[in-house]
Amino acid sequence: MPRPVSEGSRLRAGVASVDGGPAAYLSVGSGGTPVLLLHGFAGDRLTWQFNLSALSARRRAIAVDLPGHGGSTPDVGSGRVTDFAPWLVGFLDALELQRVHLVGHSMGGYVARELARLAPERVVSLTLLASAGLGTPFDLGFLRRAIAPADVAEGRACAERLFAGPSPLIPRFGEVLHAQGADPVRRAALERIIAVSFDPHAAGGPPVDWGDYRLPIQVLWGRDDRIIPLPPPDRLPPGAPFRIFDNAGHLPHIEAASPVTAAIRTFLDGCDDALQPSE
Repeated sequence: MPRPVSEGSRLRAGVASVDGGPAAYLSVGSGGTPVLLLHGFAGDRLTWQFNLSALSARRRAIAVDLPGHGGSTPDVGSGRVTDFAPWLVGFLDALELQRVHLVGHSMGGYVARELARLAPERVVSLTLLASAGLGTPFDLGFLRRAIAPADVAEGRACAERLFAGPSPLIPRFGEVLHAQGADPVRRAALERIIAVSFDPHAAGGPPVDWGDYRLPIQVLWGRDDRIIPLPPPDRLPPGAPFRIFDNAGHLPHIEAASPVTAAIRTFLDGCDDALQPSE
């Protein structure tokens, strides 16, 4: 597994002023068309620590905490995750980012897709990683347990379900989940998101109208995902690359960090090369 990003890798932390509340983020590298990384439900920007440095080889890589998560605003509004998209437009404006590639994991994929629909002129490509919002069933019971584990042991049990197999990261994930559940402000925000955005669709929903998206899309998934199982072909964007990673669960960008990061880099570089004017 790659080593986490360190200060020696030019990691920079910041907080942007955005209407609706502050946005905490990490940034690595410079130049090129930036890539914006959006984490999953109950996660934060640090879930991208094994990917940020490698993704910054040809571009700036940015991981932001979504509302209700990490160091960003605790205000999740109505609890509709689609409302995070205009908040992200404000974030792009605050960092003076005109166009970005989007990579979204789980809930972050749902938000990324909504941002691409809302502001297509700001999004160059879309990478959906174990994405929510495709109209397929998911483990709602897990989400409810993960935001309020009774103790560290239950937090660890929730963390184990995220991974395909044993991992040295599971104890730390369990501790973080338990600490989050003990924070009443954070817990209330996550409960609202579940009630409004996830509870009505746990058994599945209507398919995405991919005709609304006129940009390159790729889909990446862990074969052993127990939170959002592999989607059937009819729920995927037609003609989009769909890669499945063995020995990975709901966190393929952590469990299979090297091949997943390589797949993202290759896709982003190909998109950029296709936009270069021919000589």
